[in-house]
Amino acid sequence: MRTMNLPEVPIGPSSLDGCVQLYCGRLAQDQSPMLRISMLLTAYMAWPNNESERDSFAATHVARSVYGDTPSPGDRPTEVASDWADFERFGGLGAVTRTAFGHLMEEIAKLQGRWLLVSDIMHVIADMAYDNRVTLRGGASIAKAIDLCENERVMPGHSQLRNAWSEFRDVAHLIAAGAHLAHQGLTECTKVHEASILNAVWVAPDAVLALAAGFQEFGLQPKTVKKEAAILRVDKLWRIPTSIMPQKPFIVYRHLTDEQLAFLRTRRAPKKGIHRFPAKAPVNTV
Repeated sequence: MRTMNLPEVPIGPSSLDGCVQLYCGRLAQDQSPMLRISMLLTAYMAWPNNESERDSFAATHVARSVYGDTPSPGDRPTEVASDWADFERFGGLGAVTRTAFGHLMEEIAKLQGRWLLVSDIMHVIADMAYDNRVTLRGGASIAKAIDLCENERVMPGHSQLRNAWSEFRDVAHLIAAGAHLAHQGLTECTKVHEASILNAVWVAPDAVLALAAGFQEFGLQPKTVKKEAAILRVDKLWRIPTSIMPQKPFIVYRHLTDEQLAFLRTRRAPKKGIHRFPAKAPVNTV
């Protein structure tokens, strides 16, 4: 079992409305009050299975944050003062971290397209599990969600959806939460002009964690079918620390469209179904 190493922060809102209000309020005041936790969440989401890249991003961010406190050459030993002066002449630590951080942020920006695919899959699984208008053999599943997402998109194809899910499955709860908060903000916050997962994470990480807790509890529930794994992998998921989990996690879901319902009713299941999820899940809903 893996648990994210996050600092202690106040537990986030206990409802979707509370999360959106918190996000919109901070946007209105240009606030990003939890930069350390935002940075760590971004690192986990971008490189869930690459510790060295996570460490590099975190170290670079910290170096940029403390750059203003770097001692001047006069405070350093005489033998290194000259070299340090040369270092500073070419921009010093700021120049080093600016380039490194810029490169890492470019990498993260490229990931957002795949994040959106993962968010769609995770959210559609929840949508199917809570929509009583359709009876799904074996319940909601990753396979059904991928087929449904593929049917609704011109691009990408099945393999791209499955590859994105495979790469980011262990942080899918965080990605889905960030995407949902960003989408709600686009509708309700006057200062949001595009739905950005990164923006949601850096402005309101506590709200993202509150929403992610519901997806985490939902995705970890055991299967009704023996020998089938949970939607989210019990041993590999990056879990939210218990100390900052809401007392009663809530799950957000949407009603399936008529087109989605029609597709699911006519969809033929593959011979070997994978990762099925029970049609009902005992999690608080909104």
